Amino acid sequence: MMGTFLKKDILVLIRDRSELIVLLAMPFILLTILGFALRGLLGGDTEALHMNVAIVQNDNEEEGIAQFVEDLRGSGLPDEAVETLGATAVEVSPIPMLHQMFSSEEVKEIIEITELSEAAAEQQLKDGTIDAIITIPNNFTYRILNKMLLNESSRSKLEITVNEYSLKTNVLENIMESFVDTLNFETAVAQAAGESGAAGISEAEPIEVGGVETITAKEPISSFQYYTIGMAVMFVLFVGSTISSKAFVEKKQHVFHRIMLAGTSSMAYLSGKAIAATVISFLQLVILFSLSALLFQSFSFESVEFWAGMGLISLLLSICVGGFAALLTALSTKWDTDSVSYVFAGGLVTILAFAGGSFFPTTGMPEIVREIGNWTPNGAALTAYLQWMQGLGMVAVWPLLLRIIIITVVLLALSVLVFPKRRSV
Repeated sequence: MMGTFLKKDILVLIRDRSELIVLLAMPFILLTILGFALRGLLGGDTEALHMNVAIVQNDNEEEGIAQFVEDLRGSGLPDEAVETLGATAVEVSPIPMLHQMFSSEEVKEIIEITELSEAAAEQQLKDGTIDAIITIPNNFTYRILNKMLLNESSRSKLEITVNEYSLKTNVLENIMESFVDTLNFETAVAQAAGESGAAGISEAEPIEVGGVETITAKEPISSFQYYTIGMAVMFVLFVGSTISSKAFVEKKQHVFHRIMLAGTSSMAYLSGKAIAATVISFLQLVILFSLSALLFQSFSFESVEFWAGMGLISLLLSICVGGFAALLTALSTKWDTDSVSYVFAGGLVTILAFAGGSFFPTTGMPEIVREIGNWTPNGAALTAYLQWMQGLGMVAVWPLLLRIIIITVVLLALSVLVFPKRRSV
C-alpha cells in the first residue's frame, strides 16, 4: 500500500514541471550565483567584515636580530659592513612592519588585533570570541632577515587559523598575502641593489604566507560548498508544502474520499504522505549534491565514511521534511484549505532559511540568532553538514542530529493529533 502511495506522489510531482523547477533547478541556479558572488566579493560594508584577530607571538624579535648580527660578526665581514647590515636589520624587521600594517586606518576599520598566548587564542577561537589566529613562528625574524639581507634559503611561514569558512576569511587571507608581497618586494629591491652580494633575484625563494587552516586541519569550506548546503537545506523544505498542496487537490477531486472508501485507514494515508516527502527530499538532496560535485567540484569523493555521514544527515533531514508534510497535510485536510501550504512556502521557509544561515553565515549575527538558527531543522542540518565536512566527527555532529530528531517526533505527533479520523472526513 505504501509503495502505491509513493509511486502515485512521485508520478504526480514529475508531471508538474513548475514544481520540479522550484525543487531542482532553482536551488542549483541560486547556489551558482551566490557561489560566484561570494568568491569574488571582497569589498563593501566594512562593518559586516569586522573581525577580531589574535596574534600568537612565538618569536622573539630582539633575539632574532641579535642572532643575525652575531652571525654576521662570525662570518668575517668587516665591522663597517656588520654595523650597516645590523642597522638595516632593525629597520626592516618584519614584526614591526606587520604591526604597522594592522595599525593603518584602512585595516583598523575591519580588523581588531589582540596579542594572546597560543592556548588562550585556541580557546577563544573555539568559543567564537575571535575570528582568526595569526601565528608568528619561532625564529621568524631571524629567518626573514637572512632571507631579505643575505638571500639565504630560509623558509618561514605566517599561519592563519580560522574556525570555519566565511567572507572574513578571504579578506584576512588577502591582507596577509599583501603583507607578504611587500616583504618579497623589499627583498627583491635589496638583492637587485646588490646590498648583500647575493646570487640574484632569480635564485631567491619567495617568503610565503602559510595559507588558511581550520582548527580541524581540513581545507576551509568554499563558497560553492557552503551555498550548495545552504540552498539544499532551504529548498528541501518546499517538498513538505508541495506534498501537502497535492493532498488538498486530491481531497477536492475526491481522490482522498475514494481511498478512504477503499478501506484504507486515515493514518495509512497520512503515513504515505510523510514517506513520499521523505523519499523525494532525499532524492532532491542527492541530485543537488551530485550536480554540485560534478560541475563545481564542491565535494571530492573522499571516502565511504564521509559520504555515509552526509547520507545520514540527509536522511534525518528528509524524515523531518516528511514530518512537515504530514503536519501540513493534516492541517489542510482538517481546515479544508490549502492556504496553510502557501503560508509555509511563501513565508515560513524564508524565515527558517534566514535564521538557519542559508543566505549567509550567521557567525557575525548575535548569539541568540545563531542559537535559534541551530534549533531550526534546516539550520541544524546545515551546521551538521559543515562540521562533518570539517572532520569534527559524529560526536560533535550528534547533538545537532538529535535536535532534528526531536523536531521530527514533535511534527509527526502533532500531525497524528490534528489529522481527522475516518468518520470526520
